[in-house]
Amino acid sequence: MLTIENLSLYQGPHRVLANVRLSLRPGRPLALIGESGAGKSSLALALMRLFGGRAEGRILFEGEDVMGFDRARLGRYRGGEAALVRQSLGDALNPQMRVAAQVADAMEAQGTAPGTARERALRLLDGQGVGHLADRWPAGLSGGEIQRVLIAMALANGPRLLVFDEPTAALDPATRTHVLSAIAREAPDRMVLLVTHDLDAAEEIGADTAVLYGGRLIEHGPTPAVLRRPRHPYTRGLIRGRVAAHRGKDLQGIPGQYRPCDRGCVFANRCVQALPFCHDGAHPELEEEGKHRVACLRCGIVPVLRVRGLSRSHGARPVLKGVDLTLYSGETLALHGASGSGKSTLARILAGLDRADAGEVAHDRTRPDQASAISLVPQHPRQSLPLHFTVAEALAEPLRFRPGLNREDIRTRVEAGLSEVQLPAAPPFTLRPCAELSGGELQRLAIARALIRDPAVLIADEATSALDLSVQAKIVRLLLNLQERRGLAMLFISHDHALCQRIADRMAHLENGVLLD
Repeated sequence: MLTIENLSLYQGPHRVLANVRLSLRPGRPLALIGESGAGKSSLALALMRLFGGRAEGRILFEGEDVMGFDRARLGRYRGGEAALVRQSLGDALNPQMRVAAQVADAMEAQGTAPGTARERALRLLDGQGVGHLADRWPAGLSGGEIQRVLIAMALANGPRLLVFDEPTAALDPATRTHVLSAIAREAPDRMVLLVTHDLDAAEEIGADTAVLYGGRLIEHGPTPAVLRRPRHPYTRGLIRGRVAAHRGKDLQGIPGQYRPCDRGCVFANRCVQALPFCHDGAHPELEEEGKHRVACLRCGIVPVLRVRGLSRSHGARPVLKGVDLTLYSGETLALHGASGSGKSTLARILAGLDRADAGEVAHDRTRPDQASAISLVPQHPRQSLPLHFTVAEALAEPLRFRPGLNREDIRTRVEAGLSEVQLPAAPPFTLRPCAELSGGELQRLAIARALIRDPAVLIADEATSALDLSVQAKIVRLLLNLQERRGLAMLFISHDHALCQRIADRMAHLENGVLLD
């Protein structure tokens, strides 16, 4: 077993890792994921005691502290008991030695195969499908071929710990599949750390996944839980950027850039649910208990809307039947269903425009800067906007009852709101009556009107159903961009199942007033 205890790494005055605690066990590979610069490769180097800067903490291998190994013990550890397959393929092999000689040299250095090193090297190369390259020089090998040779070298002395640093980077699909299969074959009997930004590789190999951000561990748990039900906003952001064949959702990124900080959560400046104490409090550490742990001062992604037992009837006809629904900060929940299933009734109740017969609606009140928790983008903007108003008047109307806003404040917000939805923010457009706008312009104005109150939750009720395909695509992209930039939670209601897949983090189906996950 390998245990990392409070490992911190420093490169000059710059801290690379901070108080990392992890364990590796045979047969349970650990995938380490995170953006470039998070500290993943530095951690891999530290396990081999190859990190060039200052290190604090302990790395216990089978009960011995690697940080305290003398030269002789370190020599037996590196290449013998532990092996690292590094990320930089171009300089990974000695250009002056043929392939088989390099694999044999790894055994000769440890004295593990006296007299039989070349024969064993040939078997290892055959096992990686590159036996025919045994007498070639490294200069003639492709990146995928070098990667397979490196795996053969890593396995030369039967190490108990294998560390792979981005082993699938820049590989073609066939070679990537072979490399991952080779890692999977070795995993049952060894401790394996897979450092990768390839989330598909993490899912294929990792029994557990740990997430690094800014040198700190922010989430750790079983891989299916971490990658399919992330608890940290950063992990969810990583997954949104994933290209996966089984998902249709458009790619989204994480707004902003990493910024070092001495107080508070390291992710606070980019987090959609951060509160003042997230910036000013103590650094959050991973929870002590549980299989799926998160380092978050708000205990993970928070629910901003909870619906329990919601029912509504029109006369004797039930429209909604005991609906339960939870919407989380910053996520998109797509609700689809046929016409008449109760979607718009639910939207109106959540927005406070209709009343339920039974049940309750609760939302997060921890954001004092948000005057309205929920805003609605209605299905028919031509029917919901005051068509006799000018564009500026229609957008300013929701602000007229806000205390503390003068005319100049309102004008500034109106201009910003129009710019945000990519509409002209100056005359003559702002002086045009709403009745003269096109369907796409009206829909953008309806979105701006919903957002001008700075809601935590945006409900888009069939917001694209009446638009042609070109305008629909622009409105969908606009909604996603606004969500990403503002950190909105969005309930996207549509009867178009394919469109919901392009929008959703999660999907739910409403059928005859009953909500089905």
